[in-house]
Amino acid sequence: MDELLDLGILKTSLSELIAHSNMDDCVLPDEFKAKFHAFGDYKIEQYFLYTLQVSSRKSLLVIPNQWVYIAACCCQYYVELIKYKDKLDALGFTSDMYEACHPSKDNSSIPEDQKTKDACKEKAEHFLNSYNGADKELLVNFLWNYESWGGGKNIKRSNDFTDSPVLNIANTINASSSLIGAIVKGLANQDCLNLLLQSEGWKSFDSPSISSSIRKRSSENKNALQQIFYGAPGTGKSFKIKRETKNQSKIRTTFHPDSDYSTFVGCYKPTMNEDVKYDKEGNEKSCTKQIEYAFVAQAFLKAYVKAWKFYCCAGDEKAKAQYLIIEEINRGNCAQIFGDLFQLLDRNEDGYSTYPIVADTDIQKYLSKEFEKVNIPDSLNAIYDDYDGNIVEDIKNGIVLALPNNLYIWATMNTSDQSLFPIDSAFKRRWNWKYMPIDTKKENWNIEVDGKKYLWSDFLEAVNEQIFEVTKSEDKKLGFYFCRANNHVVDAEKFVSKVIFYLYNDVFKDYGYDRKIFQGEDGKTIQFHEYFQSNGDINEQKAALFLNNLEINPIGDNNVE
Repeated sequence: MDELLDLGILKTSLSELIAHSNMDDCVLPDEFKAKFHAFGDYKIEQYFLYTLQVSSRKSLLVIPNQWVYIAACCCQYYVELIKYKDKLDALGFTSDMYEACHPSKDNSSIPEDQKTKDACKEKAEHFLNSYNGADKELLVNFLWNYESWGGGKNIKRSNDFTDSPVLNIANTINASSSLIGAIVKGLANQDCLNLLLQSEGWKSFDSPSISSSIRKRSSENKNALQQIFYGAPGTGKSFKIKRETKNQSKIRTTFHPDSDYSTFVGCYKPTMNEDVKYDKEGNEKSCTKQIEYAFVAQAFLKAYVKAWKFYCCAGDEKAKAQYLIIEEINRGNCAQIFGDLFQLLDRNEDGYSTYPIVADTDIQKYLSKEFEKVNIPDSLNAIYDDYDGNIVEDIKNGIVLALPNNLYIWATMNTSDQSLFPIDSAFKRRWNWKYMPIDTKKENWNIEVDGKKYLWSDFLEAVNEQIFEVTKSEDKKLGFYFCRANNHVVDAEKFVSKVIFYLYNDVFKDYGYDRKIFQGEDGKTIQFHEYFQSNGDINEQKAALFLNNLEINPIGDNNVE
């Protein structure tokens, strides 16, 4: 059997390859279409120029050809994961051994002293002792460090443990894109993959100039200049940014459906001006207040000005970083909000905007005043040696805009809200994407319902499994901080009004409530209003029944004091 590849390196390179590809309208080769007729539970009904129509027992969908190319890119990762599993199986690993190395919540058969990571690693190393291959440490890491390769479900689940890591690499935001996982398996098990990899369309993915440029930039900068932290609600995206930008200069804004260029960059707004007149002795004689319109800078320009001022004050030292933080970036129309600023997001190897843009008259006036006492180093002209003019003078006078290499633009994106404003490929590939996985054991939280306590982590694991089984998507899962606990306790009011309401209204609404978790004692579906009594108080017995339906046991048998 061939030596294994490092999954961490492979994951990073494939993720970058997909993130920086540009295949909005791609065509599948005829030879491929002639052989690829089905994948998983789906049958391909018809190929169109840029899309294909697929059907299953429950649905008829039209998906873009782009997904097929993305799936082909992910195939190498899928195949490598299977190689890891096959090698461990060949060494004698069984299901209970996989469970010992990565215990799930249903692990009563595993001795307590085998639950810690150290014990898991020791057991894995002991079992691998007879194997002396160069990839031994890779196998150990695969067994107990699931986060390193994007794992979710236990390796023992041969039929679907690859789903989550493949979807993470695909980095597609649409909920239906979980179909990519099925396409990956279909391509990996058929003979038509090479027909796709040898096509003209594949060349858009296999672009050495793009990937090498990104790798060089990443190696020279500790933090990505433009980065979007994305994941399910409650995974700690904003908290991670807060922690990583601690003690740094930052300006924060939030996108929403009414956000536009003027609210992000700047616009004229009415301001109150006082016209004070004095007598000959210098005493105030009169004061007239009148409304005047003045240009008011918004988040982008404020961060832009501060970044250049930090840059110019640095001298020969490294310039102080300035962060522009955008919360909920996909809740606004990015194309409308960024406008021509989109061009500035292309950064060169030194971190400056590759293509400066001409500022409008209002912005020019504002910047020339702000930069009046700022001296931009002449050395910047060497970086823009192909610029027609003096870039230093033009930036100082506000004639052109160019991002300095100390301006970081970081954003958060809640993937469960991805239907608000889709982000196009051209915009996406100008950002680094940081996936925030769901960690169900961040803290020791409890749910307190009907006089009993339940582990919040047990609830998250159980309900997220239900969500994935129904939606086939990671987007709607609950992160650990989906709601806030009070002294480590999620009370009945918060559990029903926020958590159960989300499950009813946002997750299962389009799929129906016929699953066991929604059944009452009489076998009928519990309607959401039944979680409340007539006076508006929480019906805690119903909330407890919901938890029991998820097969979550209370902590011990003691009532809450």
